[in-house]
Amino acid sequence: MEKLINNKEGNAVIMACVTVLILMLLFTVIAEYIRLQIIAKGVRDGVQSSVISVVTNNWDNNYNGLRQGYAGGYTLKGSNWQTDIDEGAVYCDLSNLLGLQKEGGEYIKYAGSEVEYSVYNLDIDVTNTPIRGNKNDEFSADIYITLKIPLGFGWGHLPDMVIRLKVKARFMPKF
Repeated sequence: MEKLINNKEGNAVIMACVTVLILMLLFTVIAEYIRLQIIAKGVRDGVQSSVISVVTNNWDNNYNGLRQGYAGGYTLKGSNWQTDIDEGAVYCDLSNLLGLQKEGGEYIKYAGSEVEYSVYNLDIDVTNTPIRGNKNDEFSADIYITLKIPLGFGWGHLPDMVIRLKVKARFMPKF
C-alpha cells in the first residue's frame, strides 16, 4: 500500500492532457471571436455599400441646391418647399450583396442548412440639409440594423450575439 501511495509515475501524462484540453478550449474561444468579428465586418460593409447607394441615388435632387449653396433636395409643390428624398431599397441591396433570404421579418444567411446570421429591424434616417444651410450642414443617411449571430461555441447554452449596427454616409459634391 505504501508503494502505491509513493508511486509518482504517470502524473505528467495527466497534466499534459489537462494542458492540451485547456489550450484547445482557449483556441476554440479565440476562433469563435474571430468568426463573429468577420461576420459583423462583412455585414457592416454590405450595409455601408447600401447606405452609400441611398445617398448617391439622391444626387440629382441635391446637386443643384448644394452647388448654389442654399439647400439639399427640395422641390416646390404649390407655394411650399417639400423635401425630395428617396430612401432606396436597402433590404433589396443587402439581399443581393450578402445572399440573404427573407423569412418572416428577418433576412437570413444560411451556411449549408444552418443559419449563419440574420439581420432585421432596419431604420433609415435621411438628413436633408436645411433651406439656407451653411457649410456645416450636410445631406447624410444613417442606417441602423440589428445583426443576430448564433454562437458556435457553448453547445447551445449561450445566447446568440445580437448587436445594433450604425452606418453613416454623407453626400459631398465634388464641384
